[in-house]
Amino acid sequence: GWGLFGYHTIPKDATSVVLTEGEYDAMAVYQSTGRPAVSLPNGCRSLPPEVLPLLERFEEVYLWMDDDGPGREGAEKFARKIGVKRCRIVSPSVSLSGSGADDSAQKSPKDAKDANDALLMGCDLEAMIRSASVLPHDGILVFGDLREQVRHEIFHPDKYAGVKATSLPSFMNIVKGFRRGEMTVLSGPTGSGKTTFLGQLSLDFAEQGVNTLWGSFEIKNTRLIHKLLQQFSRSPLPLGEPDKIPAFEALADRFDSLPLYFMKFHGGSDIDDVIDAMEYAVYVHDVEHIILDNLQFMISRDVPGIRSSFDKFDMQDIAIEKFRKFATERNVHVNVVCHPRKEDEGSKLGMSSIYGSAKATQEADTVLILQQEAKGGSKRKFVEVKKNRFDGTLGSCPLHFQLESGRYTESPLMGMQGSAPPSSGPNLPKQEHLKPEDLPKPKIPRSEGMSGTISTRQVTKPLGKSPWSEIEDS
Repeated sequence: GWGLFGYHTIPKDATSVVLTEGEYDAMAVYQSTGRPAVSLPNGCRSLPPEVLPLLERFEEVYLWMDDDGPGREGAEKFARKIGVKRCRIVSPSVSLSGSGADDSAQKSPKDAKDANDALLMGCDLEAMIRSASVLPHDGILVFGDLREQVRHEIFHPDKYAGVKATSLPSFMNIVKGFRRGEMTVLSGPTGSGKTTFLGQLSLDFAEQGVNTLWGSFEIKNTRLIHKLLQQFSRSPLPLGEPDKIPAFEALADRFDSLPLYFMKFHGGSDIDDVIDAMEYAVYVHDVEHIILDNLQFMISRDVPGIRSSFDKFDMQDIAIEKFRKFATERNVHVNVVCHPRKEDEGSKLGMSSIYGSAKATQEADTVLILQQEAKGGSKRKFVEVKKNRFDGTLGSCPLHFQLESGRYTESPLMGMQGSAPPSSGPNLPKQEHLKPEDLPKPKIPRSEGMSGTISTRQVTKPLGKSPWSEIEDS
């Protein structure tokens, strides 16, 4: 189970505690102030539900996360989990400095990234804790509430660009990244490779430790995992080769260590049930990125509670509105796939080509379209950024499908170069020269999930032959 570093040192009669992002920060707080202090088991990305009972006995919980984008977002998320009314958020202040030192020679506490930095700079940690503030009301803000964040965004823009898709750097130069609290709409003709594209992005995110949730309504999870396993291995799966079972199990063990989760829904589904599953995944698994593929399949049947006079356009607008609200309120990135209207094959798609009313493109922060153009007997494929609310940059990036890896590259000459799976990282055991029996256990915590909504991520035996290895997408 999970625990909190330093919890055993807290006096039984303590009524408040300082919750920090790292062990050194907790020790710095205790050394400087004598206040009880503990640190999170997984940094600012996660507050496992298992540790919440340990915090129930405290009247006040001071959240001291790192002074950066992820730290600020984590503090707000944790305050809502623990209880907004009894949480205080510690942040640097210009007027605070340590005693017994030359103030003119000191750095501003604003330069302190965390509690440990503040201690090393000679700042008054006790004063910083006493100045901690409650989380502002969701509906009311003044400039003072946003000033620090605005300053940080201006001087550290790279920290707010979002999660990068490392395998498509030119594409990232346009969109900059996928940011929490935003919604992306992806469209493209049937067979253009939308699922392939999103599968590659989801693996890029998961390999960086970003908890990602898949909602695949068009194809079953087993077929989706065929595609993801091939993309993860950067090579074809050993289809119909029983002698390759040990190699497959080694690959499956590495894949199982990724922070990927899958909804159990398939085909037409109730939007509120889908939202409920997303809520659970965000709360329990601290999911940051959600993929919904695709909207038309999800609303392909009558939805309880909606009058029969509503047509599919109305139902789609309701779904888009709910997903947009969820992304904003839960501070996660939601990626929704929307099919285009029926148009001439080979014609270039635009914003108005997306099926339904204009609400999908209006609500989206980013709109991406996979385009296919036939020129001189050959097809050219590229992803076009049609809307970018983050900084307005628009443009397109070529995509070249690699049959062996099931992945896209930005150059036909790249092939398999530079696309090997990571051999190590925060969530991945090393791969080189390992036998299957030598592989370490996955490090990502497991949960059985909520019955009927979130599936487990175990892959325990070789999968049957799949058309995914021979075609680009469906």
